[in-house]
Order: sequence, then structure tokens, then C-alpha cells
Amino acid sequence: MGKLGEVTAEIGKGLKFEEYDVYYDHGAAGEHVGRIVSTLEEKYLRRDELSQMDIAIVGKDSGKAQVLIEIEETNDRPKALLGDAFGVLMGDYIFFHRNQKFTVNKHTTLIVFGKSKISDDKRNKVLRKKIMKVKSKLSTNNSKIGKVVIKSFADEKELPMLLHSEIDKAIKEE
Repeated sequence: MGKLGEVTAEIGKGLKFEEYDVYYDHGAAGEHVGRIVSTLEEKYLRRDELSQMDIAIVGKDSGKAQVLIEIEETNDRPKALLGDAFGVLMGDYIFFHRNQKFTVNKHTTLIVFGKSKISDDKRNKVLRKKIMKVKSKLSTNNSKIGKVVIKSFADEKELPMLLHSEIDKAIKEE
């Protein structure tokens, strides 16, 4: 696990919510640690996996994903950010550990962070607008996700604060 994976694991461990469980894909395997996957099929094989997310914040009793997070560790190139977003949106299912299915709806927020020394908010807004336009034409189950956030972060020290801010907004909007 790289340095950012360690930071993501620490963030995942540190997130606590009364009404939500937090799942994350870095760190020692455990009840809430493992692969979070967007898939084409309900009984999926590896070839059906479209995307793996880093963190999922899910209603304790409902299984409804409130926030899904993908952190692009190496860059924030448009190709990577679009791939991360559409890897989730093009799927029909979200699974944790292959056997726990999460549902999404208009209250679910997908957050995609990319690492960059220079934040390009204008470009990220354009990407988000294009994603939302295409998303509205999709008929996949995961395209029901209501909000998509695209952000850049400069380094591992900045990421926790930015991520907490976006998560707080997403949970308050429900």
C-alpha cells in the first residue's frame, strides 16, 4: 500500500457517523475494509468490474450509499477523473466483499479527488458539468446517483480536510 493508500485508510478509520457505516478499501482486511466495486452484473466476475472505490459511507440499516469516494492517487488528468466517475456511473451494482450490495439514489454523492500541485477548479467544474449531462442520458442503476463532485488536492496533508468538508456537505444535503 502506498503513502496515499495509508492516508486513505487512516481517513476511513477516523470517519465516524451515528447513522452511517464507513467502508474503505485500504488497510488490514476487516469487517469494513475491503474492495468496494461497481459492476455490470449482480453475480459478477472480475471481468464485470468497472471501478473500485476507496470509501463508501452507507446507511447503517438501509444499505443505501450516501457518499462514494474515489481518490486518484497519481494525477488529476481529465482522462483519469472521467474514468473514475464513469466507472461508477456506468455500473448497475455496488458491492462490498462481493456479498454486500449497496443501493444508490438521487441523494447519493460521488466524490472524485485527483492529486495535482495546481488546483484547476474551472476545469473541474467543466468536467463535472459534462459528466452530469452524460449521466442524465444513462439508463444504468448507478446513474441514479444524484450529485458528482470533482476536486483536486495538492498533497496527502491537504486531503483529509478537503475530504471531510465534502463528506459533511453530502451528508447534510440528504
